Amino acid sequence: MQLPDYSGQGVEGITNADAMNNSKLQDQHFQQQMNVIIARKREEKAQEAKANAKVEKYLNAMPDGIDTSKLPAKYKPSVQEWAKNKQLEFAQLAQQAADLESSGDFTNSIAIKNRMTEIENSFKNVDNQLLQFKSYKDGFLEDSQNGMVSNSVNTTKRDLLSSVYTDEFNISFSDDGSITFLNEEGGYVNFDEIPDYTVKNNKGASEILNMNETAYKSGEMSPSAERIYRMKLQNITKSRDEVLSLATDDFITEGGLGILDDDLLYNEERTDELRSMVIDTYMDMFKTSSSEGAKVKAAKSSRGSGGRRSGGTASDRKYSTMVGNFLEGYNALQDGNVMNLLRYLPGDYSITKSDQVEGAYEFQKGSGTARIIDPTNPDDFKHVLALTGVPQNYWPDLTTGESSEEETASPSAADLIDKYSN
Repeated sequence: MQLPDYSGQGVEGITNADAMNNSKLQDQHFQQQMNVIIARKREEKAQEAKANAKVEKYLNAMPDGIDTSKLPAKYKPSVQEWAKNKQLEFAQLAQQAADLESSGDFTNSIAIKNRMTEIENSFKNVDNQLLQFKSYKDGFLEDSQNGMVSNSVNTTKRDLLSSVYTDEFNISFSDDGSITFLNEEGGYVNFDEIPDYTVKNNKGASEILNMNETAYKSGEMSPSAERIYRMKLQNITKSRDEVLSLATDDFITEGGLGILDDDLLYNEERTDELRSMVIDTYMDMFKTSSSEGAKVKAAKSSRGSGGRRSGGTASDRKYSTMVGNFLEGYNALQDGNVMNLLRYLPGDYSITKSDQVEGAYEFQKGSGTARIIDPTNPDDFKHVLALTGVPQNYWPDLTTGESSEEETASPSAADLIDKYSN
């Protein structure tokens, strides 16, 4: 019997079966590899998304830039370039911080975040200084245009302020956002070192001119009127700027009071000395005006115009003396001396330092209501007169410096300032 020949057919069948099995195994291995790769990619995408989210968070917190509307055109390129560089540095740091946090390096990430905070603060610093610069510049230019910059601002300081506020200088910005102004010769001034300036004390000058006019109309100045005038001068020369303006500006005569001692004018330690000199000078002017006015009055009286009876009544003399004594004591309160006034007060009076108002006193009769009086304020003197029973017709006029029964109309201070000021 001849056996069938299965050799070729068998071999072919076995070979096809192995190939199919091998193909399946290869597909499974490939799929497993792909699954690993896909899973890894998904993890990387998740980490990337997480990092991007952190970067987005930091970038959202980054300042938008500088409001250049506060700047003149000359300075805009400089600040824009500075802001651009800072924004670029901030973005790079944000990416670095996100990468470090993703890798678990929180120590270096915190250090980078601190630098990012410094950049944010530098933007705030620049913005605040530019806002102040605009305000200072507007104020100086307006005061200059209106002739309100005092003569006490010396030439060097005035030139510096004019250069800064007319954009003559160049500008630079430090790492922390501080502004510096530079001139062509290499000189510089930091923003926070720009000097302030004094404006003219027009209000004080108005009072002085009115007081001088009143002194002329009132005639010879009495001791009580002289004390009131001095008190009013003390009240309008409290600050150094007020004193400087009244000493140097052309309110009465050109060149102010003609003080040539620069050390007296500009040495702050001599402010009290300068104040005393200013007060004494204006007091001499008032006395001269009152004497001239008295001569005019006397001339009119000699022509038969009549006049007030010399000496007055007993009541006139009594209350005039009381007012004079009270003024002397009231003026002494500025030096802390209460006994001067107490010795002139009839009856049960007390004067104690106020716990409520610095430099003021509580003035009280018996168990009555205490009055707060400020010895530098002439208007408070009326409380002393009211509590001591001085009739109002003997009260000094605290506006003009004389008794109310001789009250006269004052000229316009604005007109006088226009006349004597440049």
